[in-house]
Amino acid sequence: MNDTQKEQPPLKGIKVVELSMYVQGPVAGLALASLGANVIKIEQVGQADYMRTFHSAFGVTFDERGKEWVYSSLNRNKRSLVLDIGTEEGKPVFEKLIQEADVFVTNLREEGLIRHGADSKTLLTINPRLVYCRGGGFALKGELANDPCQDTVGMAFAGFMDTASPTETPNYPPGSMSDILTGTNMASAILAGLVKRSLTGAGCVVGTSQTQSLLWMQLQAVGVAANLDQKLERFDADSGSNPLFGVYKTSDGWIAIAALQAHQWPLIAEAVGLIKLLKDDRFQTFTDVLHNRDSFRQIFTPHMQTNTTQNWWHLMREAGIWVSPVNQLEDLAMNQSILENEYLVTFDDGFMGPPTPFDVDGYEGSRGSAANYGEHTDEILEELGLTEDELLDLRISGAIW
Repeated sequence: MNDTQKEQPPLKGIKVVELSMYVQGPVAGLALASLGANVIKIEQVGQADYMRTFHSAFGVTFDERGKEWVYSSLNRNKRSLVLDIGTEEGKPVFEKLIQEADVFVTNLREEGLIRHGADSKTLLTINPRLVYCRGGGFALKGELANDPCQDTVGMAFAGFMDTASPTETPNYPPGSMSDILTGTNMASAILAGLVKRSLTGAGCVVGTSQTQSLLWMQLQAVGVAANLDQKLERFDADSGSNPLFGVYKTSDGWIAIAALQAHQWPLIAEAVGLIKLLKDDRFQTFTDVLHNRDSFRQIFTPHMQTNTTQNWWHLMREAGIWVSPVNQLEDLAMNQSILENEYLVTFDDGFMGPPTPFDVDGYEGSRGSAANYGEHTDEILEELGLTEDELLDLRISGAIW
């Protein structure tokens, strides 16, 4: 592949209008923008996006640079248009924007979208080739469709707080994981919608909710519960039915081992210097280890603490075992594999993060920064053909900022 091919954005020429807030909707636009789409984010007149001033989360208080990162992490590579789509003067501008768009993406509730003339029926009437994507909370239809929902309660409703907990007490993993998963799934739905449009010539409505996305992520766990009336075993580093499927403390950290097949146990025994256990009646076979797991742990646990994580990892990798260090998040920015694969990069604004959610033909992802509030308002509207006098009139009326 030549450099020109690698530099060609996969979504070049795709115009996206984003009307969103918080995390879920912006992540959908972020994914598309990272792949080169022209994403126009609409912000309210006199009210910048809430995430521009987000001051704390999960025990971390953000200074001015931190607030800048929060917004950038969700909105880089987009252009900012400040427009009041509900006013008499602003509505025609919004409709013109939709006429020229390929995609509309939102995570606002249906009742609000209808009130502002941004529901799917209205926008597909304006542009029959539009791919309309909406992200929801508890559901996209039915009695819960218009209930307010965000990451926390979304995880609770979909059972993920239960799945993610090692005990009966619910656990809430930090980092807006449900919103990010749902936003990424929204972007995938949009890509499918664009493919469908290329085949049919007509626009379509796509989308997902937090519940749908989280059930998909819990595909096996929810399947066992729904079809077999059983529950997958909770993870516990000190117990569990398979002592070769879990994590062990080393002399300087932790290491994860995943052995599910009989032939893997002898490989592990040899790699970690416990080949003598293969001659012990209690541990000769993989099945024996499972049956005598408590006795096995009494030997294996202290043995793993006699060497470092990196040394154990090297020895077991050489043997072809499923194994990995249990990395700390703060260490990933210095991880050689992550950096050489460009899973984390430094953007134009100096922040570090993932450039794309997946690889497409070697494209390395857009590396731009987030726009200032209303930075591209005039530029975008001039592209629509509005004159300086028309922009002035809109500004005087309060339709734009």
